[in-house]
Amino acid sequence: MTEAFLGVDAGTSGIKVCAFTREGRLVAKAHRAVPVVTPYPLWAEIDLDRYWAATADAIREVAARVPTIISIGLATTCPTTILLDEGGQVIRPGILYLDGRAQAGLEKVVGADAEADVQQTGNRASTSTCWAANLAWIRENEPGAWAKVQRVTMLNGFLARRLSGQDGIEPTQASYSGLMRIADPEPSWSRDLLARWGLDAAILPEISSCTDMIGRVTDEASILTGVPAGIPVALGAADTAAASFAVGLMDSGEVFESVGTSGVITFCLDRPDFEPSFLHRHHIVPGRWLAHGAMSTLGGAFGWLNNKVWPELKTLAELERLAQESVPGANGLLFLPYLAGERSPIWDAEASGSWLGLLLRHSRQDMVRAVFEGTTFGLRQILERGSAKWGKRPERMLSVGGGARNKFWGQMKADVLKLDYIMSDMPDAAALGAGLLGAIAAGLFTGSDDRELPLISANATAIRPGSQRTIETYDRMFTIFDAAYPQLCDLMHALADRSSGPYADEEARPRLGVRATG
Repeated sequence: MTEAFLGVDAGTSGIKVCAFTREGRLVAKAHRAVPVVTPYPLWAEIDLDRYWAATADAIREVAARVPTIISIGLATTCPTTILLDEGGQVIRPGILYLDGRAQAGLEKVVGADAEADVQQTGNRASTSTCWAANLAWIRENEPGAWAKVQRVTMLNGFLARRLSGQDGIEPTQASYSGLMRIADPEPSWSRDLLARWGLDAAILPEISSCTDMIGRVTDEASILTGVPAGIPVALGAADTAAASFAVGLMDSGEVFESVGTSGVITFCLDRPDFEPSFLHRHHIVPGRWLAHGAMSTLGGAFGWLNNKVWPELKTLAELERLAQESVPGANGLLFLPYLAGERSPIWDAEASGSWLGLLLRHSRQDMVRAVFEGTTFGLRQILERGSAKWGKRPERMLSVGGGARNKFWGQMKADVLKLDYIMSDMPDAAALGAGLLGAIAAGLFTGSDDRELPLISANATAIRPGSQRTIETYDRMFTIFDAAYPQLCDLMHALADRSSGPYADEEARPRLGVRATG
């Protein structure tokens, strides 16, 4: 009889549920798509009841194929701000990390000195790293909803509550609250930072370990999901932190890439030496920190092409075939991939995407290739910034996630980043990391340092950089890419749409976005 632990990877636009054996072998998998709701400019939300129904349905599909399930662990997109009432029911839709509505209020509270805020909290002032700003926005703009709030949680806390009746929060999600000092070795809520936002700690869960059993599957959840009542549920971690754990990112200076809707290059740190253009958080592993260079729509740019620009092209593979018909440098066409603002390295909620250099001679093939190249140039900016900060430039990089199995894009990354690029044969790293955290909670493994943990290894064949001519072409285009945003940011801000939505008044909603500081 096959025993398996479940890992739930609950992302921005989709949910994956995977079942793994003790040896880390994937034995069953289900996926459900979920929509991002964007009712007004700068808003990005999820319908939580619909999200839970999709999650439960995916778990049920996997449970029907696996004889014995011993635990469930969670990895979720982060942050997703969720408010619960006295009965534990959701009060309003969850606010995703892509949402920029609270940025203006955040800037008012924090002030103009972004560097000072990094020193205080460990992160740059952004709604992606300070969900306290979302709470302040709701308190000011939705007082009826705020009056009902008894509990604030994140997406893994919400799913844990639906599964086990108990919610909580752990260090990887709490790190993006703006309510703790990440540099402190022991994660805890800061009285000073709570006071800064006028928040009462009573609405926040206590911070627990990622490997703790938050509860056990309830009878009600068992009926919905098909998994046995009473099996342990681990709160787990944020998705990129879970993937970091799954690939064994434990030592200072190690680096890996994860590719989903967003794209992230992650450095492991053994001390809180933070770079302002990165996002920082506690690692799952005690005494370690993670520094994420995170692009908001690395993979999302291709979903946009498929869904909004050329809907007759249904898959990434079709886009790839078109791009291959162009040439390195896309015949002099450049793409800026800021389709939902951008996080690393520019930190501007009002940045916008564009093709630059578009001429009559350019084809759809050039336009698609330019999107592949532009996203990769963004990764190079991140890698160069991190390497300069921490004095270690990797010679090879493991990549995991749904977009990590594309050989065409992999070769491009090897050429642009000038390193050996390794595509993992395990694309479900976040789900594996989540599952391992659940298995630890169930006692299958002794802890995060158990040598028997089936971690992902970089054993696939590396893609090496190609011809010098191609590399030189990319170098030239990267130089233009690197200079483009500083010259265009004022125009991007002028084009930002503040003309609709319930809080469109210019005086009530000042200019959103944080200008890059270099």
